[in-house]
Order: sequence, then structure tokens, then C-alpha cells
Amino acid sequence: MPVLLPLLMLWMLLNPALTMDAASAACRLFVTSVLPGLFPYMVLALMLVSRLSASLPPMGLVALGWCGGSPTGARLLGLYPGDGRKQRIFLAVSTATMSPMFLLGTVGGWLGSRWAGTVVLGSVVIGGGLAGLLAGRLTNGDHRKPPAGPLVSQTEKAPPAPLSFGEAVEQAAKTMLLVCGTMVMLRVTAALTTAAWPDVALPLTTLLEVTTGAVEIAALPLPLPLRTAIIAGATGFGGTASVMQNRALYPPGLISLPEQLLWQAVHGGVSFLLALGVMLLTA
Repeated sequence: MPVLLPLLMLWMLLNPALTMDAASAACRLFVTSVLPGLFPYMVLALMLVSRLSASLPPMGLVALGWCGGSPTGARLLGLYPGDGRKQRIFLAVSTATMSPMFLLGTVGGWLGSRWAGTVVLGSVVIGGGLAGLLAGRLTNGDHRKPPAGPLVSQTEKAPPAPLSFGEAVEQAAKTMLLVCGTMVMLRVTAALTTAAWPDVALPLTTLLEVTTGAVEIAALPLPLPLRTAIIAGATGFGGTASVMQNRALYPPGLISLPEQLLWQAVHGGVSFLLALGVMLLTA
């Protein structure tokens, strides 16, 4: 890492136009497609969960996480006072989905089919639920209880103080800055890498920053069912940017990186199969 970072910095300095174009493209995509689907909902969800966390059932948090999309679920998990590791793993894995507004509106528009967007949304949500159930079943329930998340100022057993509107806006804005920052850095990394090895452009871009990859997948000269299924699988996995965003927001000690990658891969695989099956059956 001490060698890789200076090399990447030098690579950016030697390719200023490419670096700035990639960063600008990531920022535009964030402002036009990601921020509108995440920020307003997250503000209200933070205010709601901070007031109902003591009485909120796990499936209530799952529903709020699903509706908000990643990393809303990870951020809300920091406010949840539940202390069972199996339950927390289920919540973490099952809410690591992309925003329904993004999948239904933006992705559906890219595919030129609102139905395809609906199929992607349903497949990703169901895939996350199934992956979460499996992860919860296979989790060691005797694992040491993780400490409270970054938003909880009290002990884990005590409910968090209700967030004011201003506090919720501040917390959501910080989360959005994390999302934008990871999108920019990984888009730039993908652009610099694929400039040297163009044959790996699409898979590498999708693996690193799935929002950018989804745009390019939607434009591929492939049948609609296959494009829909590939986007469902890619968004179900989430890409490196989503994994990093969720990992930064999960309560410390909740899940290891290999476990997180495994369950995100399961999520993506199930989402792909579900979307492909539905699109072929309804073609």
C-alpha cells in the first residue's frame, strides 16, 4: 500500500484530463441520479428511527432500509438498539440494496422499460431478503455483541436521543459525502486502469462503481432480459463502492470483510437468477 498509493497519485498527475473527466462524470451521476433518490428519504428515516428505535421491530427497520437503499440501511442500523448478532447480521445483509427510486426510475429509464426497472427492483429486494435470512441462520449467535454504531451516544441498551431536523440533515449529508467520495475515487481508479487495459473496462468499472457500470450495461447490444438480469446481479452485489460505504457505517465488529463480500455475492447471484427468470417468463 505505501508503494501503490504514490504510484496512483503519480498516475493521476500524469493524466490530469482523464482524472478530472472521470471525477466530473462521477459527480454528475451522483447529483442527477443518486443524491435525489437517497438524501431526502434518509433525512426522514433517521428522524423516524431515532424516535421509534426502542419499539421498532426488526422487519420495520428492514422495510425502511429497503425503501431507502444502500447505505441507508447501514446508517439506520447504528440507531437500532437490538443486541442479537444474528438479527443484526440479517438486518445488515438484507438492507444492503440500492435505492428503489434509483432502480425503478433511473435504471428503468436507462433500459427503456419501466417493467424492467420493476423486475430489477423486485429481484434485488427479494435477493437481499434471502441472502439476509441465510446469513442470519449461519451466523454464530454466541459471538461477542458489537459495540454501538457511530450515531449512538448512549449505551447499546439505551435508546438514542431523537434527532432534530438539523441533526438528521447533517448526518445524512455526511453519509452522502461518503457516497459521492467513494464514487469519485473508484470511477477515477477505473478510468485510469481501463485506459491502460481497455479490454477490462466494463467488468472492472461495474465491479468498482456499479452505478457507472449499470449505465454502460443498459446500453449494451444485448436482449432486454439479459441486460435486465445483469444489472440486477450487479446492483444486488453493489460493487466495491457500495461495500465500502456500508462497511464504513456498520456498527464496529458486526461483520468481517470476507463475510460481507460473500453475502453481497450471494445477493447478486440470487438477484440475477430471479430477474432473468421473470424476464424470460414474461417476454
